[in-house]
Amino acid sequence: MRGQVSLYNSLGNIYSKRKDSKKSLYYYLQSVAVAKICQPDILPVAAYGNIVGIYTGYKKLDSAMYYANLCLDYNLKNNNKDRLSNNYISLSEIYYELKDKDKCFKAATDAVNASIAINDDYTLAHCYIQLSNAHYLNKNLKLAIEALDKATICVKKTGDIPALETIAEYYSLYYEELDDFKNSLRYFKEYKMYRDSALNYESIQQEKNAEAKYENEKKQKEIELLGEKQKLNEAENQKKKIYLSAALLGIIVLGFVLVILYRNNVLKQKTNKNLEAFNKEINHQKELVEVKNKEITDSINYAKRIQQSILTSDNYFKKHTTDFFILFKPKDIVSGDFYWALSHEHKFMVMTADCTGHGVPGAMMSMMGINFLNEIVNEKKISNPADILNQLRGDIIKALNPEGSTIESKDGMDCCLCSFDFNEMKLTYSNANNNFYIIRGKELIVSKSNKMPVGAGHTADKLFEEFVMDIEKGDLVITLTDGYADQFGGQKGKKFKYKQLEELLFTNAHLPLKDIKTKLNESIEYWRGDLEQVDDICVIGIKI
Repeated sequence: MRGQVSLYNSLGNIYSKRKDSKKSLYYYLQSVAVAKICQPDILPVAAYGNIVGIYTGYKKLDSAMYYANLCLDYNLKNNNKDRLSNNYISLSEIYYELKDKDKCFKAATDAVNASIAINDDYTLAHCYIQLSNAHYLNKNLKLAIEALDKATICVKKTGDIPALETIAEYYSLYYEELDDFKNSLRYFKEYKMYRDSALNYESIQQEKNAEAKYENEKKQKEIELLGEKQKLNEAENQKKKIYLSAALLGIIVLGFVLVILYRNNVLKQKTNKNLEAFNKEINHQKELVEVKNKEITDSINYAKRIQQSILTSDNYFKKHTTDFFILFKPKDIVSGDFYWALSHEHKFMVMTADCTGHGVPGAMMSMMGINFLNEIVNEKKISNPADILNQLRGDIIKALNPEGSTIESKDGMDCCLCSFDFNEMKLTYSNANNNFYIIRGKELIVSKSNKMPVGAGHTADKLFEEFVMDIEKGDLVITLTDGYADQFGGQKGKKFKYKQLEELLFTNAHLPLKDIKTKLNESIEYWRGDLEQVDDICVIGIKI
C-alpha cells in the first residue's frame, strides 16, 4: 500500500500539469487517505503541499491554511529545512489573499531566511518575489522594488524564465503606481517579451548563438595576433643578444646579425599580409551579414503582402455592410492582430483577433487562425460563434501540440466573433478576453465576455458561452483588440486606456465612418508622440 501513496500523488501531478484541478485534487486526497492507513506516523507532506496550492487557487483559504500549517509543523518537528521555504511561501500567499499585512510579511520573511539557510537560489528568487508582494500589500513600493532587485540577482544564476516574466510584470506595476512611467514602459516591454511565443525565444537564442560564435572567432584571431606579436618580441630580444655579441665576435657576428635582420623583415611582411587578409575577411563577413539582413527584410515584406492578401478585403465589407471602417496598424512589418469576415447562411460574421506575440511569430499565428476559420465554417459547416471558437481552440491546441506533449504551448489568441442577422436584426456573438461596443444614440453599450483565451490553459476544458442581443438601424458596432488602449504616450507616458477610448468613440460617433477612422488614427499618433508603438492595433466599425 505504500507504493499507492506515491502512485496517487504522481497521478495528481499529471492532472495538475494538464490543468485539471478537480482530478488532481481527487488523487492527492486519495494519497492522503492511503497514507493514513499504511503509515499513520508519517505525514504525506508532498500531497499536502499540492492540496494547499489547489485550495489557494479555489480561494478556499481556510482549508488551504489548515493543510499549510500541518506541513509546516511536521517539517519543523522533523527538521526538514529544505521544505520550510515553500511552506512559508504558501502561508504568505494565503495571508496576502486575506489582506493580513503583518502575517503576510512575517511568513514571506521567514521564507527568505529559510531559503538562505539552505543556499537555494531557485527557491530564494520566489521567496523574494513573495516578499515584494508583502511589501506591496503594506503600501511600501520602495521595499517591494528592492525585493524584486534581489529576486532578479537569484534568477540570473538559475535562468528561471517564468520568474523573470513575473518580476518584469511586477516592476511595471510598481513603477506605474510611482508615476515612473519610463521604467513602467521598459518593464512592460520586458514582460511582453517573456510572454511571447517559443518562436520568438528560438529566434533570440539563434541570434545569441551567432553573436557568441562571432565573438569566439574574434577572440581566436586576437590570440593568433598575440602569438605573432610574441614572436616579434622574441626576435627583438634575440637582436639585442646579437648586438652584445657583435662587439666580441666582430665581422662574423655582424654577418649573422644581417641574416637575422633579413629573416625579421620577411616575418614582418608575412605578418602584414596576414593582417591584410584578415581585414579583407572581416569586410567579406560584414557584406554577407548585410546581404542576409536584406534577404530577411525582403522575406518579411513578402510575408506582409501574403498576410494582406489573406485578410478580408474592403470590397467584401462594402458588399455586405451599409458602411464600415477598418483601422489596422501593425507594430512591425507583419501583424499578430488580424480581422476576418464571411457571409454564411444569410448572416455576416466578423472577427477581430489578437494572437500571442507580434511580428513574424504573431503573423504566423494569425494566418493559421484565418485558415482554421475558413475550414471550420466552409468545410465543417459550423456557424454558431461559440461552436466556432470551441472548434478553433481545439484546432490551435492540436496544431501547436501534435504529439500530445505534457508541456503545453501557451500560444493562442484573444478575439471577438460577431454574427449579424440583418433580416432579423439580431447580433449573436462569442468572445475570448475581448469586449466590443455598440453606440446607439446617446448610449454606449459594452458587450459581455468569456474570461479565457482561444488556446491552451487552465480553462481549456470550459466551453465558450454565446450571447444574443437586438440591434437597431443606425447602431454603430465597434470591435477591436487591446493594442489601441495599451499604447503608451501623452505628457506622462501613460497608457491610453479603454475609458479614454470609449470617450473618443462616443464623442465622434455622429461623424461619417471614414472621419471616425481618421480621428482614431490621428489621436493615437498624437498620443504616442516619439514613443515606440508597443503592440499591433486593429479597430473595425460597422454601421447597421
